[in-house]
Amino acid sequence: MKKVQTHKTYGLVTAIAMIVVGLILHVANLSFKPWAQWVIYIPFLIGLILNAQAFAKANDHFVTFGQVWSSGFKAVAIITIISVAWSLLFVNIFPDMMEKGMDMARQKMEAGGNMSDEQIEQALTMTKKFFIPFMIGRLVFGYMFFGAILSLIAAAIPTKKGEAFPQDPQV
Repeated sequence: MKKVQTHKTYGLVTAIAMIVVGLILHVANLSFKPWAQWVIYIPFLIGLILNAQAFAKANDHFVTFGQVWSSGFKAVAIITIISVAWSLLFVNIFPDMMEKGMDMARQKMEAGGNMSDEQIEQALTMTKKFFIPFMIGRLVFGYMFFGAILSLIAAAIPTKKGEAFPQDPQV
């Protein structure tokens, strides 16, 4: 019996919700606040929980923990792909984001007091040069890592009856 899949729909809807929350934070000029980076994980977790519940319900709860987690992690992959694409677009739509990030990095380096002006300029030049690859890497690693953990949490929530037709043990 083939399982009914829900990860595509919930991955797409969750990614859109995360993008909207990110836009709200940007418009409200809150996106560089230390706590704001964690706010995005609220719709992430909610979307994964809704996916887990929908996956279990669509399969009459004849699912295992691993199957529910797998559905959640597939949704995480979709969320990550959409988020990377949006972030690349976002940086082009709002080029001020990179400048604000550079200004914040400069302030942190100057506040540290252990770097000369020349060292700060070199560090900022390298940061600007590799901004896009670092952004993509941070998104992919962060979303996949935290997504795996959030999928574990989400997979624990729905009621599970186990396999409808358990596979015969291998002889």
